[in-house]
Amino acid sequence: MSEAQPVLGVIGGSGLYRLPGADVIDSRRVETPYGATSAPVTLARLGGREIAFLPRHGTTHALPPHRINYRANLWALASLGVEAVLSSAAVGSLSPDHRPGQFAVVTDVLDRTSGRADTFYDGTNDAGVQHLQTTQVWCPHLRAALIRALNRHDEDHRDRAVLAVINGPRFTSEAESAWLRSAGADLVSMTQYPEAVLAAELNLGYATLAYVTDADTGHDGSEPVSAQLVFDRLAAAQERVLAVLGTVAADWEEPYRSPRAMDPQAVARVLAQPVVAA
Repeated sequence: MSEAQPVLGVIGGSGLYRLPGADVIDSRRVETPYGATSAPVTLARLGGREIAFLPRHGTTHALPPHRINYRANLWALASLGVEAVLSSAAVGSLSPDHRPGQFAVVTDVLDRTSGRADTFYDGTNDAGVQHLQTTQVWCPHLRAALIRALNRHDEDHRDRAVLAVINGPRFTSEAESAWLRSAGADLVSMTQYPEAVLAAELNLGYATLAYVTDADTGHDGSEPVSAQLVFDRLAAAQERVLAVLGTVAADWEEPYRSPRAMDPQAVARVLAQPVVAA
C-alpha cells in the first residue's frame, strides 16, 4: 500500500474507466460523509507520477450524469491529499469553431442542470453557509499545463470554450441546441457541473480536457449525436486522451498552489465531517 499522498487526481469521463498502461499501486474504497463514490479510487503511476484516479460514471458506465455522487467523489479525492484535479469529458460541439475530433480546454460553464446536490455549504454541517465566487473555477495553471501537453502532442485543440451542461441522460433537442448556442455556449456536456464548482469549494485546482465527439444535433450537416457514436469515437481517441494526461503528470511541478476561492477553515470543517459507512 502506498503511503504517499497524491497531489494530482484524474476523474475519467465517458470511455475512461481505467488507466491502461499505468502502474497500479493500490485501490481504495473511500468512505465519505456523502455516501459512496462512483468507484474505488485507484492509486497509480501515470507519467512517472503517483496520481489518484476515479471514473466518474463507475467502472462500467452504470451511473447516468444526474445520479453521480459528485460531492462524494470530490471529498474522497481531497481526503487522500489531492490538490489538483484533471477531468476528462466527452462533449458535443455547438459551434463551427469546435469540430469533432478536436480537443478543447474549458474556461467557463453555462449550467442547465436541475436537482443536483451542488454545494458542500448548504447549512447542514459545521461549515455553515458559504458563497463561492465562480469567475475562475477552471484553474489557469492547470489549463496552461493541458495546453502545453496538447501542443507537445500536436493535437488540434481550442484553448478556450464555454461549456453548457444539461441534465441528461437524454441529448438536446434542436431547439435546445440552438438556444444554448445563442446563449454563448461552444460545447455541451452532461457533467462538469457541479463537479467543477465542488472542486473549487474544496480549494482544489480543476481543469477539463474535453474531447469533441460530435456536432450535437448536426449543425454542421453531420448525423445527430447518439450514445453509440460517442462511445465509438471515445474508444478510438482513448490513447490520445491518456497521452495528454500522462504528459501533464510527467511535467508536474511542485509545490502546487490552487486558486483559493473558499475560506480554508470552512474547507477544513467540510473535510473533518464524520464519514458514513457504506
